Amino acid sequence: MEEATDWAQALQTQEIIRYINDLDLLHNPWFIGGAVLFVLISLFMKWKLLLTVAISLVALITLTTLVSAQGTDVSKSSDGIFIFLGGGAAIMFFFIYMTFMRGD
Repeated sequence: MEEATDWAQALQTQEIIRYINDLDLLHNPWFIGGAVLFVLISLFMKWKLLLTVAISLVALITLTTLVSAQGTDVSKSSDGIFIFLGGGAAIMFFFIYMTFMRGD
């Protein structure tokens, strides 16, 4: 049981955000080139669903990083909640629009 608890500890949001920040992908030229190549291939091959999922995932990671960077101070917690709710609603609207409503 203790092993399961230790394994689940690594799945906390703060641990995942710390892991992503430790990767430092924004300063890696191979990652940036691969991301640009992925976007160009997705646009050229018209893989709109894959591109929408990738953009939504990056937006959600960015939103979570932004909100968690503000800390958990009680006086600022409502600001973080409003930012998270508004940003999450915008990301979900984008995802639903690109997946279901957009007719090309």
